[in-house]
Amino acid sequence: MSDLPNNDAVLLLVISRHDTLSTAVSFESHVFANLANAQVAIIDTYKGHGKSVPHISEVTGPIRTGKAKIEELRYNSVVAVNPGKYAVALDDKADVVQATAGLVALNRESYVVLRVGVQAQQGESFPEELVVFPQSDPAYLRSGAKALASSLAMTLPLFVAMVFAA
Repeated sequence: MSDLPNNDAVLLLVISRHDTLSTAVSFESHVFANLANAQVAIIDTYKGHGKSVPHISEVTGPIRTGKAKIEELRYNSVVAVNPGKYAVALDDKADVVQATAGLVALNRESYVVLRVGVQAQQGESFPEELVVFPQSDPAYLRSGAKALASSLAMTLPLFVAMVFAA
């Protein structure tokens, strides 16, 4: 970083494996804007031959009714979403679901959707998975109460350690 933002901002720093052969690491970062809507950063840290694509759809209740609108997400992008419950899925080229995760989006929160895993040529391999962080409490959607501000700065070292291990 060469300069600091002019206002409060959340910095996302993701440390992941650089390639399938070594244990060298790569860094990805994003500074979230100070917006009213929830923001979701989509980052691909997977190393291997798989070519899964993330999709998001709104969950309208305990059981989906009708056809849900499904949107493709692009890696290395950030999208703003309305408050609500969402399902995120990784689909491969044959439309086979490789992984799924839930996302509860609250206004003024910053989220990350990570595709993780590695098909290692040396050392241990890890399966392709989907990580959504943080996990907001869906009760804040119904109550209309202001959500407690998630302290990403305090939980980020633990999260980075989890991603680094994968």
